[in-house]
Amino acid sequence: MIAVLRKYAYTISALAVACFFLYPEPYIAIIGALLLQTLAYIVIAGQSVADSIVLTGISVILIGSLPAGHPLIHGPYFESIRPWIVVTGIGVFIFGLLLVGRQLQRRH
Repeated sequence: MIAVLRKYAYTISALAVACFFLYPEPYIAIIGALLLQTLAYIVIAGQSVADSIVLTGISVILIGSLPAGHPLIHGPYFESIRPWIVVTGIGVFIFGLLLVGRQLQRRH
């Protein structure tokens, strides 16, 4: 059961990333991406902490990738911490992947 949910959660998350980078209207792109990421959390909620950590990392990376003048996150403070947001997102994502790998090793 978890394997099926994991597949759908990662597919929805991939759609969120595609929406974020490919949709031409920035406001709709960020809202669509965050809604899809939320849907991915709902699909996997309570099933796998490791998968939730991976999806959280993806969300943090998306937030750190917002353009400088984006109205959702703007100002000099955001610009100064943007690299740390992206690095944190990547770190959380990798940590989640390591946990997923550890879960898979335990099953075999």
